[in-house]
Amino acid sequence: MKRLCLVLLLATPALPQEPTPAPSGVDPAKAGVGRAYTDAAIQAALQDATVLVVAFSGPDCPISKLYKPRLDRLSKDYAPRGVRFLTVSSDDKGFVALLGPDRTTEAFVIDSKGVLRYRGAVDDQYGIGYAKAAPSQNFLVDAVEAVLGGKTPHVQATEAPGCVVEKSAKTALPAVSGKVTFHKDVEPIFQKRCLECHRPNEIGPFSLLKYDKAKASAKQIKDVVVKRRMPPWHADPNVGEWKNDRHLSTLEISTIAAWVDAGAPEGNPKDAPPATKVAEGWHIGTPDATWSIPRKEHVPAEGTVPYRTSLVPTLLKEDKWVQAVEVRPGARTVVHHVLVFVVYPLNRLKEQPRLDGLNGYVGIYVPGEGPTTFPDGMGKYVPAGATLAFQIHYTPSGEAADDQTQIGFVWAKRKPDQEVVTHSVHSQRIKIPPEAPDHPEEASFTFPTDAKILSFLPHMHVRGKAFKYVAVSPEGKEEVLLDVPRYDFNWQTCYRLKEPKAVRKGTTIHAYARFDNSKNNPANPDSSKEVRWGQQTWEEMLVGYLDYVKD
Repeated sequence: MKRLCLVLLLATPALPQEPTPAPSGVDPAKAGVGRAYTDAAIQAALQDATVLVVAFSGPDCPISKLYKPRLDRLSKDYAPRGVRFLTVSSDDKGFVALLGPDRTTEAFVIDSKGVLRYRGAVDDQYGIGYAKAAPSQNFLVDAVEAVLGGKTPHVQATEAPGCVVEKSAKTALPAVSGKVTFHKDVEPIFQKRCLECHRPNEIGPFSLLKYDKAKASAKQIKDVVVKRRMPPWHADPNVGEWKNDRHLSTLEISTIAAWVDAGAPEGNPKDAPPATKVAEGWHIGTPDATWSIPRKEHVPAEGTVPYRTSLVPTLLKEDKWVQAVEVRPGARTVVHHVLVFVVYPLNRLKEQPRLDGLNGYVGIYVPGEGPTTFPDGMGKYVPAGATLAFQIHYTPSGEAADDQTQIGFVWAKRKPDQEVVTHSVHSQRIKIPPEAPDHPEEASFTFPTDAKILSFLPHMHVRGKAFKYVAVSPEGKEEVLLDVPRYDFNWQTCYRLKEPKAVRKGTTIHAYARFDNSKNNPANPDSSKEVRWGQQTWEEMLVGYLDYVKD
């Protein structure tokens, strides 16, 4: 019965919830709605068409890829009614100069007389940092239907998500002296902060190993680094020191921006830093043992995919200790995250540590994070006869894919002196009021022994806004260990301490979380409802994972 309950818990899917409408917030007149285009390119495209839709796209833009299947389907569906869909690359200087799009998913609806009737997003399903289960407002379809019916669209202009097309407004940044070039100034920054993801077969939408690819994406790069969306790092840089810290300094951001503004010059290849050695295959080296889910999981191009769970027997004949662990998706573009748990054999279930999705995973994959290697003398335990439970969250990317996720272990050469424990500071009593823009909740955990903390991984769902870990000593002295002022559900970063943090028996870890349940949160499924604890993403969680060893 315990095993059955465990399987049912791990297999609980994240069900979608109907999202609330989002305001357009764009003045149609300022967006150019009502302008008549007499240009030859527009007139030629309008020939034999009742309505023309010009939709911009970017080959390396993730949101643009998500909308491609939808635009293809709309083009096919509307063709019998005389509506022509023209998908234009953001590299097309002619159409970019003519229509002036701001983002790669922007669509323009032009009537048979060449008059712009709508400009903006396709719908409200996808945006920067969020993805809803389904759109609640279909701006483009509504606009096309209105124009076909001889009416004015109810919404005439919206902001479109996606990657920047035209140069963003200048941002106040410190001046960078001298001529900035790729090889001398920018390439070292990319090597240090970006290549973890932006290289072949990794999660980044384009590689930054070569100059030509970096130049092709230069405007997009500037846009995301100036707004601090990339690299993904959400911790306060003034609190703690981290092995995997990838945040950019103000000087680094200024250097990248100056390079882009100067036209992204290459410079002298002799100024390039030594080439980065990119690991092929397993980053932990050749594993001592690997397992994969038993069959390929098909992920469609669009839609919502429930969490999927696979049980894989290890068939181990003896107890083992893990020194390093790596979870490798077969199709990274569609795998959001993976948790792998160790399930003890039936004859040893009484020894099984608490295993409820809140404690005890042996391996994890989250966007932008690499494998885990434990310090010498530390490791995780896998008993003989154990089963591995893979819990996988898939997110469609605009292209169908098949995934067969694997996990690899490097075994410790001897039994470690200390076992790594994954524990969570959590509260299942959270209660978030409707329309609350900044609601606080907290949880706590007191160490029963002296310990050393190795890492933190805060977890909330789409209403999560901020997260903080605070240690209170037995004498009552407080110390902030990690502060995440802008939590992002899409990344779920594990913050790995540069040096283990020693805490004494009786030290209490407080996890302080803040939630945005208002209409201003674009990822909010429904701001009118009270929100409580639940497994589904339209519910909420307050979980502060931490890895530690007893000292």
